Amino acid sequence: MNNILTIALISPYAGNRFATYLNYYAVSLLKKGKKVLVISPEFNEISDYVAKNANRYLNNFTALPLSENIFTNNKPKYFELLGRWKTIKSKIKIGEKKLNAEVDFAFFSPIDPFIRESVNLFLLDFVFDYKWSGIYFNPKPYRLKQLKLNIDPKFLEPDYLFRSENCVGVCVLDRFITEPLKSRVYKKIVVFPEISNVNIQKKESVFGKQIKEMAFGRMVVGLLGVEQNEGITALIRLIKKVDIDKYFFVFAGKLDFSLMDNKQREEVELFMNDHAPNILFILQPLTDDEINQIYTEIDISYLYFYNYVSSNNLLTKAAYYQKPILANKDFCVGETVKKFKIGLSVNGKMEESVNALEFLRLERLDFKVFDKEDFSDYFALQSESFLNDAFDQIMFF
Repeated sequence: MNNILTIALISPYAGNRFATYLNYYAVSLLKKGKKVLVISPEFNEISDYVAKNANRYLNNFTALPLSENIFTNNKPKYFELLGRWKTIKSKIKIGEKKLNAEVDFAFFSPIDPFIRESVNLFLLDFVFDYKWSGIYFNPKPYRLKQLKLNIDPKFLEPDYLFRSENCVGVCVLDRFITEPLKSRVYKKIVVFPEISNVNIQKKESVFGKQIKEMAFGRMVVGLLGVEQNEGITALIRLIKKVDIDKYFFVFAGKLDFSLMDNKQREEVELFMNDHAPNILFILQPLTDDEINQIYTEIDISYLYFYNYVSSNNLLTKAAYYQKPILANKDFCVGETVKKFKIGLSVNGKMEESVNALEFLRLERLDFKVFDKEDFSDYFALQSESFLNDAFDQIMFF
């Protein structure tokens, strides 16, 4: 494996999903005998996790803070982007002193905030001279088929920086774009598991108890992750078309109105102020434990995000708790649901959505249509053993 001994794990974002990735990545690599440097806004939380789950390897681990503020711009200018790489290099230099070792490989989760078109490759390699890879979370240009296949990325294209000599390959969560990506990047493409913490620590959950009492035997449909705004308005429109005596709906997660346009904000606010009694809003940041507790009480996982092209770690939770999914036909989530037979996908027409929800309600009562092994098979692909294999692949260069 080219004698890679020390790895830097970098995440520019805070939040359950990103912390979970680095938690599992760090422990996996430490157990492989590697030294690990974590650079993340949630460095304290990740340090606590490593202390609990890989205590014997703490001498080979250190973590440093990273400010989210320098990553708020989704379209960074030329020198702003290079500044991000320089910041990470500076952090790595500090971490090397703490670990008393030189970093052999940098892994970004995600890599998206560090790539853009029109950046000189020679200058990037000069600014950041470590071998690197990372997870391409949001491969929208590939999903929307905006790029020609079987050619080298051009200077003005969003995947151009993958041509860097220091880039050893690209990792993805979306297994369905590996071939298009490989046809352009001509480097190793590795599918990483959509790993998710499904453990439950608390025996009792306030939210779980609330759902039980309010649902009163009705089929429970849960939209967890309302911050992905595409889902909330679609579900609101669906709720208005179904029998409130049959269904109970849960909206859970931090809702950020600043991310909505005026029309969407008005629609959501009006619904929240004047909704039927079969709705529960839990609009706050949730821990993994709280999300998992809610998943134990829902019957159907609503993952219809019509403008969301990426993978979603809620697929992993739904598979583990064996909750059939209602998703859109397009993009990664819909293709995953179809391939692994863990739910239904619809094309966005309201009649089809209503019929699909009713079908799920009726079949969920006896679980004859959905094979529990399909859920188990999908969850198994997101396991730590597959994570170990993925790291072995990307670090062999």
